[in-house]
Amino acid sequence: MRPARLVAALAFCVIAAGCLPELPGPKNPELVKPPPPPTDIRKTPHTFALGLITNRRVRTLSLEVFNTGRIRTRGEVVSALKSYHAKVRLDIPVFLVRHPEQGILLFGTGLSPDRARWEQHAWDPLLPKSFVYGQKKGSDIVAQLAAAGISSATVRWVILPFLSPETAGMVDAFPEAAVAVSEREWEWARSRQKPGVEQPLSPEVLEGDIRLKLQDISNAPGFGPFENGLDLFADGSVYLVGLPGRTPGNMGLWLNLDNGPVLLTGGAAYVIDNYLDLALPIKERIGDLEEFWRSLHIIQSAQRDVPQLIVFPGNDLTPLKLFKRADIRKISAR
Repeated sequence: MRPARLVAALAFCVIAAGCLPELPGPKNPELVKPPPPPTDIRKTPHTFALGLITNRRVRTLSLEVFNTGRIRTRGEVVSALKSYHAKVRLDIPVFLVRHPEQGILLFGTGLSPDRARWEQHAWDPLLPKSFVYGQKKGSDIVAQLAAAGISSATVRWVILPFLSPETAGMVDAFPEAAVAVSEREWEWARSRQKPGVEQPLSPEVLEGDIRLKLQDISNAPGFGPFENGLDLFADGSVYLVGLPGRTPGNMGLWLNLDNGPVLLTGGAAYVIDNYLDLALPIKERIGDLEEFWRSLHIIQSAQRDVPQLIVFPGNDLTPLKLFKRADIRKISAR
């Protein structure tokens, strides 16, 4: 067979194979067997939803959503409901909260344009379980804020749900901001530092560059189904909640916006499948299975007990398409 015909024949086989239904095969050993459902999730008080309204003592609170990049991976990596053969593109969002008294608050800082901070290797795209980062020029959060007329110097708070290139990539770009991280997350990250190896987003490197405000939420009172909810500004508008699992110290952010509450899960969920259908990611993407599983059940309880709640997982902006509210806006990069 001539080379040209051989290439054409191979191309046809590849295309045809992609059109065939997925055939059953051996079970992926990386898939996780769900633990038994937790039986000790905190019961939400029947007055909780009403209290969200009566306890909020601010005039207005709104949310703006930016997307600072993409993560390419296989579907099964982040959800047992997705196929191993599915190629998914995850979001890398940054959430901006406008508070009438505290000013601008960011939840996460997104991916940096400096690829040295991505902690990625050249061979990662060839590995089936890897996260492959991507970012268009001008999509980093500082550039997008500038395009929207917002100086990075006007940001007053940065809340990091957990420490990773996708959440903390530009944390040192906000010189006037207090940076909130959970104590548990910070100490865990410190314990993982390798002697003699400089890691751009390690506590050792960041400590001198940011105005760090470690948060201990373990002593905060119960908040709905959450064991602890820290009222960050003591005005009923913004609560830090513990949602460990992907990392030990992951924090979620509960916002009592003008038209209803919003929960930003951080690392407690990658995609909406995780909490809507309790579909787990593979082992490699879970720090502690019991804690991750428990956090998903807590998120489910919050949705059940507060029907108007909108939940944003850490890497999936699908809720923007499902819900339209005047107090939530997506800002598109120019």
